[in-house]
Amino acid sequence: MEGNCKCFHHSLNKVIVVLVWLSALGFWWATAFKTTFLWIDGQHFFMDVVVLSLLLLTSKFCGCCGWNKGGGNVCMHGGSCKCGDCGMCK
Repeated sequence: MEGNCKCFHHSLNKVIVVLVWLSALGFWWATAFKTTFLWIDGQHFFMDVVVLSLLLLTSKFCGCCGWNKGGGNVCMHGGSCKCGDCGMCK
């Protein structure tokens, strides 16, 4: 997501990152104080963090940007084209 890519799935990834952080903070709160946080226990928060992190990890191998090739925000069809510059990324 370098360069603030405007692809839909990268925007969705930003939302998932926030959810991962919130779940991690909820996990910390629930385990540190041995209680539930918003009626959710620490084990559920832990599972949320793991599932959302794996979802985030697998979504970086998109076909739009060259993340799987190590290119980072460069379209796979052209080396000089940035993701979102042309119509092929949308």
